[in-house]
Amino acid sequence: MKNPFKKEDHTGLIVGLAVGVTAGIGLGWLYLTDKGAQYRRQITRKVKEAVSDTAAEVIDKKTIIPKKAAKIATDAVIKD
Repeated sequence: MKNPFKKEDHTGLIVGLAVGVTAGIGLGWLYLTDKGAQYRRQITRKVKEAVSDTAAEVIDKKTIIPKKAAKIATDAVIKD
């Protein structure tokens, strides 16, 4: 039988709720304000650049294609 006097631990629920509220506010700000649109463009550019760099490094390591040529090819595939 469950002990009715034992205190239940709700920290996971509270942390999850706090993370959800914070994420919702952040996404709302990114999508509903002009400043957020600017940040979205910056984030998109940085993510594309990181993906292109990572792909160029992988191509350089796994093939005989030099990194500089691979970077040019990945930049052409991942357009702005």
